[in-house]
Amino acid sequence: MSVLDIQSILLNIVIVTLLLFLSIYLYFKYSYTYWSRRGIPHIKPKFPLGNNDQISPEATSYNIETLEWYKEFKGRGLKCGGAWSWAKPVLLIIDPDYIKDVLLKDFNYFMDRDMFSNPIHDKKNESLFVVKKDEWRNMRQKLSPVFTSAKMKVIFHTIMECSKPMIEKIEELERKKADIHIKDIVASFNIDIIGRVALGLESNCFADENSKFRQMAKEFVKVDFGRSIRLLMSRICEKTAQRLGINNVPTIMTEFFSSVIENNIEARRKYNIHRIDFLDLMMEVMDSTKDDKNPFTYDNLIANIILFFIAGFDTSTTTVHLALYELSRNPELQEKTRTEIMKVLEKYDGEITIEGLKEMTYLKQVIDETLRLYTPVQTLSRITTQSYTFKDSNITLEKDTTVLIPTMALHRDSDYYPDPERFDPERFNTEKKITRNPYVYLPFGNGPRNCIGMRLGIMQSSIAIIQIIKNFRLSLSPLTDKVTLRHGVFLLQTNEEVYLRVERI
Repeated sequence: MSVLDIQSILLNIVIVTLLLFLSIYLYFKYSYTYWSRRGIPHIKPKFPLGNNDQISPEATSYNIETLEWYKEFKGRGLKCGGAWSWAKPVLLIIDPDYIKDVLLKDFNYFMDRDMFSNPIHDKKNESLFVVKKDEWRNMRQKLSPVFTSAKMKVIFHTIMECSKPMIEKIEELERKKADIHIKDIVASFNIDIIGRVALGLESNCFADENSKFRQMAKEFVKVDFGRSIRLLMSRICEKTAQRLGINNVPTIMTEFFSSVIENNIEARRKYNIHRIDFLDLMMEVMDSTKDDKNPFTYDNLIANIILFFIAGFDTSTTTVHLALYELSRNPELQEKTRTEIMKVLEKYDGEITIEGLKEMTYLKQVIDETLRLYTPVQTLSRITTQSYTFKDSNITLEKDTTVLIPTMALHRDSDYYPDPERFDPERFNTEKKITRNPYVYLPFGNGPRNCIGMRLGIMQSSIAIIQIIKNFRLSLSPLTDKVTLRHGVFLLQTNEEVYLRVERI
């Protein structure tokens, strides 16, 4: 091949690259006229991020960038406003009444989440969290019996059993006068719970630091270069990502849970084993609907076990360890929480009971305030299923428009929560709650598509805090000062690790 041939090839590559870049640039620039063409107020975007403040290669969906969008729109006195995530136009809702319309009153127009999934190439991750339209409705109806009050009573005893090795581990560390990485402790507790409650299996995270379940939890939050590229593609080029078979859940997790579930089901059927756990309940749903028009399939079962594992360990771990962080920073609040706990326990002969949990109102306020200040899901997303016009406005959305509800921004709005950066459980006493619009507090969403596992999450968080606070006096380790929120992640994370010191009571 001659030098001229090589030069010609290189020139063609350069020309094709420039044409490709120009095409992308023109596409983005045209997209950036979307809201002005519709006469809707918006924030001026910048190529190529739109209004994102960073690339966010670890985010599976919208995150804390909506906090700044919210501040700008609210400062302009708007009820909603347009923005862009990369080239994608999104509408941010500011007004609580509009939020109520989206989540509840006009739910049928906003049934679907804007969350990447791959129903053709990744059926084992088509969970309740991501499925759309009638498939979501059918799945929600089939799974709701899994979370009844009767089931929660059975699960309560499992959670209590799982809390014992947690306390033993903290006692061991206290004897060594060690600084305690509290998130790791709470994560192990929550993974043990999900292993038992979901699959009837002992994950033994405290006895075995290399537990496969613990490894899977770490795998979910680990984002290497390859996964970053896949996550970015799923957000920027959704259709292309689907065709390429990209998924958001690491393949190693899907393969692990598929294998565990397959072996577990095989053993239960062979030896006629029945347990009161999610797997047994879902097997009943799967068997009872196999001849239905819309059956609950084996892939649905795997997808929702994976969902319960991710949601059960991640969000609850975030809530508990940051509640303990705040109680360590505020010893008077810690003592108030402990006083209530001990008073209620005395009434029930020193035992933690479901009835007693309901009487621990200040503890519930502590959890509510933690969820306000450290909201696990920082932004809720919905997609219009048909054209929709907001009441008393000329704002009409086309079908398939993304609508965002900035939960973290609402929770840190000083108009609703004075001095919002301060941890104050009294914001959630009865008197203050009744004066506040319920749609400015949305840690679990609201309406028909709220979090199905809300009661379980609150219960396991409550028991963890009770067991630790009643047994130990907490203080911050010198290794930890103030925590800050990490940008570019879908589920809330902090930039700093939290270490505590404990003293046996």
